[in-house]
Amino acid sequence: MKNKFLLLLILGVTFFASCNDDDDDKVRTYNGDSLSLSVGGINFSDREAVLNGSVLTLKQALPGENETEFTIIREGNKITGVNSNANREVALNGTIDGDKLGLNLTLKVKSSMKAKWDVKKLFLNVEPEYIVEEGEPDLVGMLGSMVSYIMPNISFEEDGNIVAYYCKDMANMGNPEAYENSPKGMALYNVVDNKIYIALNLSGIVEDATTPKAESSIGRSDYNPLTSLMAMVDTGLPLYLRDGEEGLKEVYVDREMMLPVVKMLPSLLSAYGDKLGDYKETLEQIVAALVPLVENSEVVELGLQLAPYTEIPTPATNVQSLSKMIENASLKFVK
Repeated sequence: MKNKFLLLLILGVTFFASCNDDDDDKVRTYNGDSLSLSVGGINFSDREAVLNGSVLTLKQALPGENETEFTIIREGNKITGVNSNANREVALNGTIDGDKLGLNLTLKVKSSMKAKWDVKKLFLNVEPEYIVEEGEPDLVGMLGSMVSYIMPNISFEEDGNIVAYYCKDMANMGNPEAYENSPKGMALYNVVDNKIYIALNLSGIVEDATTPKAESSIGRSDYNPLTSLMAMVDTGLPLYLRDGEEGLKEVYVDREMMLPVVKMLPSLLSAYGDKLGDYKETLEQIVAALVPLVENSEVVELGLQLAPYTEIPTPATNVQSLSKMIENASLKFVK
């Protein structure tokens, strides 16, 4: 009798163990409420993870990557893994709790893009060539000059975050007290081949946009009112990346990317332009010139020219000169 009981016990343990092994070998898919994912401190929704044995495949977890695969190590309900390539290394830490999967990805960027950069100017290349007629203001050129004052520098951090040093108070542009760094957790970047992909933290930006601010202040999301377009970059907006002359970097979009955006600019300026103060009229003129230019050109490149960062503050006198130039050009445009 004892031998039979012992035999049944052994069979039972073996049976349940084999069931658990079979259960572990099942292909499991996590999405919706069953998956929580944080990358570089930003929480992303609408993603999917597929666990097949010891291989975990994340879909659209990193900007610009359709799939990122990890060979995981399990210790109880905890899992770890690493995926690395020439541009970045990403470490995975997570937990499996029943049918729930919680993941945290930590980026370590290795690309040469990882640095702090001075914003030299916004450039526009078009074909056929954009020629300003004699006596007409170069509105697009003025916009290029304004950008370096609105956002003097930008940092592409090692952890994948993008931090911009920007003017929060346009009325005092050039005054150091009018500038501050954007917080981490707003934008994430990843370099893939010759492109830099940028994903935005939509919920964080919208929350920042609705946070009360002084009426004279133009905050991160108040100044850039393209919140209705942010769904387009949830998984990573592709921007071309190339080396310029004398150590410069150029990050830009092409005509195909620009068309749906520029067509919306007039209505966006109409809805949010009052937040731009005295610059509203000038920017309306620039948009009026930019929209047909993009629509009627065969080739368009619009982007930022970046230079290695130097500790040189933006002089207020230059900003005053810029404001005067804009005022004069605006008068010419009206005439």
